Amino acid sequence: SALLGRLRAGGPPAPALSPQEVKVLRLAADGRTNAAIGAELFIGEATVKTYLSRAYEKLGASDRTSAVRRALELGLLGDAPE
Repeated sequence: SALLGRLRAGGPPAPALSPQEVKVLRLAADGRTNAAIGAELFIGEATVKTYLSRAYEKLGASDRTSAVRRALELGLLGDAPE
């Protein structure tokens, strides 16, 4: 897993994103708007923003693009459940 690889490499462990944060980031990576993400996941747009904000904080990102890039670099979006 990505976490084991980082631990073996001596780097800090990847941040633990919740399953919902991963789902939201995956859809954001696909170019979907907050409204479209909310509609697909049956949650409100404000909830989407909350999940994104939490993911930004955990990933040390200041915006959507850098959060998605960081999650991809860490392999966090490829191993998550659908």
